[in-house]
Amino acid sequence: MIDELTQEVARTAKLPPAQAALAVKAVLRFFTARLPSRLVGEMHACLKKSVLPQQSAVLPPSEQAE
Repeated sequence: MIDELTQEVARTAKLPPAQAALAVKAVLRFFTARLPSRLVGEMHACLKKSVLPQQSAVLPPSEQAE
């Protein structure tokens, strides 16, 4: 799911994939810092279901799959 989101950000904002990945990471950190923890937990759980090993860097270290 993170890969799809990154691709959409890259396409919509006309950014290189690396910059789009940084933007997605910033948004996830923003949500993590400001949303209620219950919602953040649900969001990260949904994202983890489709995270591949090379994509795990987008999630904060405390939220990465082990």
